[in-house]
Amino acid sequence: MDQSTVDRSNARVVAIEAMRGLSVWDTTQDVAPGDAGSRVDDLVTSDALAAGAEGPGRWAPLWWRQATAAGAWSSAEVDVVPAMHELPERDGVEWVTVDVSWSWHASEDEVVPEGGAKTCTVAVEKKGGEQTVTAFDCQEAGSSAEES
Repeated sequence: MDQSTVDRSNARVVAIEAMRGLSVWDTTQDVAPGDAGSRVDDLVTSDALAAGAEGPGRWAPLWWRQATAAGAWSSAEVDVVPAMHELPERDGVEWVTVDVSWSWHASEDEVVPEGGAKTCTVAVEKKGGEQTVTAFDCQEAGSSAEES
């Protein structure tokens, strides 16, 4: 993903591309799911990445191990959707809710994990004159998040 081509004046576009980037992996290059964060580090603050990016810590989730064994890569679809709950009003923050779904791909003979889906609430603020993701929270599609 080329972050320089993203329209940084549009909060929705920034939210979409940031969440897409965090759901696209290439296990031939990525060591852990959290490695996707390096591909969106210009769109998402380091604090937001540290708080919300998926990473296995000391363990690797089963889906990651299966994808790695297959040498798989993923592709993602992202759509803006209505918020499922009321979001707090904050000056300068635009809240964008997106549905993200991803699929795994590999060579024809390989078995890949099932894809996944999540709904993300994304806070976008102007930083250095450009719209930037300053926080995000993702829940598996179909689950309900408690308001924070």
